Amino acid sequence: MSKLALIVRHAEPETLGGNYTSALSECGFELRSLNVFESAPEFEDFDPPALGDVDLIVVLGGPQSASDNYPALHSERKYLADAMATGIPVFGVCLGAQMMARCLGGEVRPTGGYEFGLRKIWITKEGSRDPVFGKLRVPLVPMLHGECFTVPKGATELAFGYMLCRDGTFKRQSLAFRYGSSYGFQFEPQLTLDELRVWNRELADDYKLMGALFDPSFEADANLREFSAYSPIYEAQAREMLMVFCENAGLA
Repeated sequence: MSKLALIVRHAEPETLGGNYTSALSECGFELRSLNVFESAPEFEDFDPPALGDVDLIVVLGGPQSASDNYPALHSERKYLADAMATGIPVFGVCLGAQMMARCLGGEVRPTGGYEFGLRKIWITKEGSRDPVFGKLRVPLVPMLHGECFTVPKGATELAFGYMLCRDGTFKRQSLAFRYGSSYGFQFEPQLTLDELRVWNRELADDYKLMGALFDPSFEADANLREFSAYSPIYEAQAREMLMVFCENAGLA
C-alpha cells in the first residue's frame, strides 16, 4: 500500500528536486504537490488532503514570511500544527521551518541580512548525536533566507550559524531543530546542482538583498562554482539524512 507525501510549495522555482523525489519514491511514497504561490489566484486558499490521509508533509521555502497575514498561510500554519500534534512527521525547509517554529510558539523575525550561498554551520552536541541530523557530516550547507526562527519550547536545537548582516555585524541564528519526529531546517537540504542553476537564473535579484558588503554578480558566480564542486558530497549526505528520517518515523 503506497503512502502519501504532501509537498507544500511556496514559489515556482523552488522544488523538491530529483535527489529527494527519487528517495521518497524508493520509500514507497506517492508525491502530491500543493502550491501556495503568492502570485497565484489560489493563494487565498489552502486546500490540503485530510491529515488522516497523509503520512508525511514536506514544506519548502518561498519569498513569503511565516508572519504574513494571508488566509492561506493562516490555514497552513494550523494544518502543520495539527499534523505535529497528532504525530505526522513534518520536514520543513527554510520558510517551512519558520512556519513550524511559529506553530510551536517560536518567533520568526528578520535577520538584518540575507544569505544566498554555501555557509559553514556549527552542529550542536545534540545534533551530532541525532540519528537523522548526524548524517550531515560535512558542516557546509546552502542557504537562501532573510529571516530566522527561535527554537520553540519542547524542540531541540541541532545546528546554528553566524550571518554577516548588512551593517557589518555578525548575528547568531539557529539553523535546525527537531520536534518529536519532525525536523526544521533553516537551510536547503533538498537542493541539487540542477535546482541551483534554476535559482541563479530565476532568483538572481536575491543576491542584491545581501547588501552593500557583497557584489551580486560575484556572489552568484561563486555560489554556482562552489556548489558545482561540492554538490556530489552534499547531495549524498542529504539524501542519507532523508532516508534515515523516513526510517525513524516508521515510513521507510
